[in-house]
Amino acid sequence: MKPENILYDEGKLKICDFGLSKEMGQLTMPHTNYVSTRWYRAPEIMMRSNSYDAKIDIFALGVIMAELYTGEPLLPGSSETD
Repeated sequence: MKPENILYDEGKLKICDFGLSKEMGQLTMPHTNYVSTRWYRAPEIMMRSNSYDAKIDIFALGVIMAELYTGEPLLPGSSETD
């Protein structure tokens, strides 16, 4: 999830681009190794955790809300280490 995937038009808010989405509790498909947008990833993802739950998405939502409030990315980085 990232701000570019939140659409607003004429009083309607929509979330789009579910290309990397997974069903909660689904264990059959592995996580994607590379995701281009790092700024909204939770620390668990950056540390290559095998578990994924709603906390990961809530972290991303918090980072997005901070960016919407300040008008600047909260955690800009040019690499995974950064």
